[in-house]
Amino acid sequence: MLQSYNVATGHLMLIEMAKSPDEATGDIPDHQGSQIDLFNLDGQACIEDVGIKLDRLKELVAGKRLLAGLMFSCNGRGPERSYLIKEEMCDASAWNDRFSSVPLLGFYAGGEIGPRAMAGNTNIFQQGHASLQGFTAAFVLFVVPKIESGGFAIDDGPDNVEEFMRKRKV
Repeated sequence: MLQSYNVATGHLMLIEMAKSPDEATGDIPDHQGSQIDLFNLDGQACIEDVGIKLDRLKELVAGKRLLAGLMFSCNGRGPERSYLIKEEMCDASAWNDRFSSVPLLGFYAGGEIGPRAMAGNTNIFQQGHASLQGFTAAFVLFVVPKIESGGFAIDDGPDNVEEFMRKRKV
């Protein structure tokens, strides 16, 4: 995949080639019929999208005990204001607006690795198809698992330990 980003205009161009260069010769195959996707970055739409996704996440974890969160955000999205994102710390602020009692740790990076970000995707919990991306924000939320009790009993008294060890030696 080739990526070109014009800082002055905020235009991002991604070219994903359906065919790879020949490993043996290095020749680039004919790409006739290949797809080219062009994107125009919209800072306000980026802020709104993070808000929508975090609102959906909050709905999905309502009533659960939450431990902490991780955030990996593009350095083009912060932490300072920019020509594209007018809000300082926009992704961390969006988290704080929705999960103010849940600690968040993270950093801004020059590329984020995760499931491919697709416009209009409503699936909050994504996995697979990892790729290097730009101008994205990825969040991780640690939820305390619910442990059902009463299904088994643990007795590590001396008699049970001896019995267990005797069976192992046989």
